[in-house]
Amino acid sequence: MLQNGNIILRYIKESDAKDYSNWIYVENEWMDWDAPWEKDEDLGELLKHYADVKEEPKIYSRLQIDTLDEQHIGSVNSYYINGDKSKLAVGIGIYSVSTRNKGYGAYALSLWMAYVFKNRDIDIIYTQTWSGNLPMVRLAEKVGFVESNRLINDREVRGLKYDALEFSITREDFFTKYPHLKL
Repeated sequence: MLQNGNIILRYIKESDAKDYSNWIYVENEWMDWDAPWEKDEDLGELLKHYADVKEEPKIYSRLQIDTLDEQHIGSVNSYYINGDKSKLAVGIGIYSVSTRNKGYGAYALSLWMAYVFKNRDIDIIYTQTWSGNLPMVRLAEKVGFVESNRLINDREVRGLKYDALEFSITREDFFTKYPHLKL
């Protein structure tokens, strides 16, 4: 378990499957923002993945976000951009509208970035989004990312074209901004 401000990052537990079922089938407005061009993926398989996770890895690629009062509000993850092992990216999902705009995202994402830098032999972390996802663009900039690549009109969302955005931050710049997060 990791803590930053009013946020805790923790390993997934079986009871989280109920939250994910709600976020996938009921409170799913977040899907309009988090890679909406991928909406055709099998959400049942995603839910099954969360229900079936049983063992803890040595280095996590996903942790759950809780508030200090143990409200489960989302998750953070890491992945390689297009399978390129030299480009590790981080992502975040805070799913219920009622839990957004409270500062949780910045606490969770910066804590996750500190964990990734500590546990992986990398000097740069990336994140990706699209130009229409202004909350994620603002969050990326708030935690210190700078835009490093833009593909013009690369994404189509609800019939409109948007740019694909890639942001990056170096280990040095991150820990200069967040010296208290050296885990």
